[in-house]
Amino acid sequence: MSDKNAIVHGPLTCSIDISADPIDAGTDFTVMARGSCPQGCDLRGHRVSIRNSDDTEVVRTEFASVDGDSHITGPCVLRAPRTLGRHVYRAVLVAQEKDGILHEESSAEFSFTTLAHAAHVNAWGMPSAIAAGEPFRFTVGVKCSAGCKLSGRPLSIVDHQGAQVGIAELRDDVWPGTEALYFAEVEATAPQATGGHQWQVNTPECSEGLPHAAGSCHVAIKIVSLPDHEVTVEAFDSATREPVKGAYVRLHPFQAFTDAQGTAKVKVARGRYTLYVSGFNYMPHEQIVDVVEDVSFQAELTVEPEEIEDYR
Repeated sequence: MSDKNAIVHGPLTCSIDISADPIDAGTDFTVMARGSCPQGCDLRGHRVSIRNSDDTEVVRTEFASVDGDSHITGPCVLRAPRTLGRHVYRAVLVAQEKDGILHEESSAEFSFTTLAHAAHVNAWGMPSAIAAGEPFRFTVGVKCSAGCKLSGRPLSIVDHQGAQVGIAELRDDVWPGTEALYFAEVEATAPQATGGHQWQVNTPECSEGLPHAAGSCHVAIKIVSLPDHEVTVEAFDSATREPVKGAYVRLHPFQAFTDAQGTAKVKVARGRYTLYVSGFNYMPHEQIVDVVEDVSFQAELTVEPEEIEDYR
């Protein structure tokens, strides 16, 4: 019961600090209320009621400390609505009498917007070059902005002409070393037209459970003529004449690595190439080669000179 002789102070001022806006629908966020009395009263212990759009109290807290000219509550965790759009909540400073001073009820509105969860799509493991008409594989990963489980979510692969050329579903497990990156191995067949093409990986929106937006990413693919010749490259140490294992061999865009005998076999299409061979601690070897039939080349690799430190 209020004391009729109580002195009335007010109105109190109030504002809300919100951790994020917009917010993924159905996820947690935090708010912190700030309040002050124009007469400079100590409001610690004064009750604050946070109410949703239906004026239903979702959390009750109180001012616990002072921050400059304001009293503040601790962070309060709220759950955002699942429905999308703008939501208006209220912070109500409950009427309270203390030490003969009455602070009447006051309130302040605050709003935020909820969005469908974003789907971050990425692709990797694409071959550097794909022969026309040949099947190939790559990996697609999708991560929800809120870290939701995405297993079973469908993927579609669309080519440069807008035709669907592949489908897949995200697996139940996540990519090793990540917390919520769900992935799928995708299979497709290269087009007959050679050159560079821009494909797209799509995943549709989903309204079941928490709303998720559609997502996509572009994938660049390079189509080359069907290889018709084999190039054999033998890499060896120029000083010891020993074969160099694991040397990188490139006849762009084709590539391979040498085996234990220092040999790499690369299938290429007829044409002129720059043969590039490099190995760990070796200086790269380059030469221009013309491939009109199956052919062999030797790559003599020289050890990189040691750096001499100048102690002067």
